[in-house]
Amino acid sequence: MLSGGMEQLESHRMGRRAGGDAELPPPGRGESGPLRELELTCMSNLLSCTAERVYFKDLQSRFLFVSAGWIAACAPDHTAAELIGKTDFDFFNEEHACAAFEDEQQIIRTGEPIIGKLEPETHGGQALAWVSSTKMPLRDESGRIIGTFGISRDVTAQIKAEQALAHQALHDPLTGLPNRIALLDRLSQGLLAMERHPSRLAVLFIDLDNFKEINDSYGHDAGDLVLTEAGRRLSALARRGDTVARLGGDEFVMLCGELESHAAVRLIGDRIIRSIAVPYVEGGRDFSVTCSAGIAVTSDAAAGPDPLISHADMAMYDAKKAGRNRYQVYDPAHCARAEHAVQRAMPRHRER
Repeated sequence: MLSGGMEQLESHRMGRRAGGDAELPPPGRGESGPLRELELTCMSNLLSCTAERVYFKDLQSRFLFVSAGWIAACAPDHTAAELIGKTDFDFFNEEHACAAFEDEQQIIRTGEPIIGKLEPETHGGQALAWVSSTKMPLRDESGRIIGTFGISRDVTAQIKAEQALAHQALHDPLTGLPNRIALLDRLSQGLLAMERHPSRLAVLFIDLDNFKEINDSYGHDAGDLVLTEAGRRLSALARRGDTVARLGGDEFVMLCGELESHAAVRLIGDRIIRSIAVPYVEGGRDFSVTCSAGIAVTSDAAAGPDPLISHADMAMYDAKKAGRNRYQVYDPAHCARAEHAVQRAMPRHRER
């Protein structure tokens, strides 16, 4: 006996055909009824055992038949017979069901298959999954399209592994903050945005003062705690759209865009100095750490990411020279005078 779904398939005279369309070969001229039923029974048994998500749908995207793998993944509380006539809207969220319906109607209109489409999938309140779906026209003996045939494969584990690798490539493993690669990309994007919407952008280079003493006195675990907490505090100060990155060691950078004035930049600098200076408590011990920050501000969309970071770094060292636990705004004129003084001193040094 054939299942209800396979009876539906037989009524549509489905099968398989070269060229990517699903179509059953028509019975041979001398083919008997029992042979045809055996063919369909074998097909039914195969689909009832496979773990692949196989499904046949009519012109209205209603299920004609689904494999055991589809039922197990998407409708474990239903039988194959109960699924006949239902649609994706009965099992998936509206966004996914609408996308599937539109794809299938496109296939029916054009006769062209969709191969390996990657799409998110949620059903039954379960966590988000990712599937790779291939769908093609379903034709009868005369070549007329009578529906669609599809196979979907769960690729969630693969996607998560790729996402984890991408995250590792762009984030600091200790603090989870963006790393230098990610910072440069976001800084480049921020400068591009300034071409469309002129504004100010600030790069704040932050270095913890005397951090080496924490590692030397209390060990690297305590140092890691301070670094992680410092990153958390800086992230808490950041506005939506800002970026806080760790460059390595005890160096952090905050990228702030769409600033209205230099006063807004100085306000951020003040908050950073105060926040980092709050004692760090671990195991009943207090760790006192301060920071020095350098700030480079630009309204020039043509400014390069690396020069901006370099200027903020130079300003940070000026803050350390001035006594630490403070910030310094980069002053091109000041740096030019300092460079000129160094160049003037070099000949006198050679004469000596």
